[in-house]
Amino acid sequence: FKVGYSPLNISFLLAILASFGVWFLIWRTKWGYEMRAVGHNTQAAVYAGISPKKNIILAMIISGALAGMLGVNEILGVHHKILVNFPAGYGFTGIAVALMGRNHPIGIFLAALLFGMLYQGGSEVTFDMPNITRYMFVAVQGVIILFSGALENLFRPQIEYFFVNTMKRKVIT
Repeated sequence: FKVGYSPLNISFLLAILASFGVWFLIWRTKWGYEMRAVGHNTQAAVYAGISPKKNIILAMIISGALAGMLGVNEILGVHHKILVNFPAGYGFTGIAVALMGRNHPIGIFLAALLFGMLYQGGSEVTFDMPNITRYMFVAVQGVIILFSGALENLFRPQIEYFFVNTMKRKVIT
C-alpha cells in the first residue's frame, strides 16, 4: 500500500492504531494506572503496593517496540534500504513531540503530525527554493516548542484562578 510518490505507507495506519492502543493502555487499564502512579511519584506507588521495577520495564518494552516500528517504517516503507546515519536526531525529535503533546497519547499523535508536516514540508520547500535551508524549519520547530511551553506557564495562573473562582461560586450557591 503506497500513496503515489509520497513516503506515506501502511505504517501511518499502524501508528494511529498504536496511538489508540497506548492511550487505551495508559488511561483505561490497571497497568496504565500503575505506570502513571510510578511516573508521578515512585515512593507513593511503592506505598500503594505497586512495583516500580515491573512498570519501568513494561514502559521500556512498550517504548522500544514503538521505536522499532519507526525503524521498520523508515527502512521498509520509505527508503527500502539501511542508511548510514539512519536514526540521527529522531530521539530528540521524539522528546520534543512528547513535550509538546504533554505526554498524552492523543496530544503526542497531534504533535507528531505537526512535526511530520513541518519536516516533510521543509524537505519539499528546499527543493523548490534552494535559498531556504532545512535548518530554517528546524528553527521553526524550536520556536513552536518554546512558545508552547512558555504559553502554558504564562497563562496557567490566570486559568487556574478563573477555574478556582468558578468552583468557589458554584459551592457557595
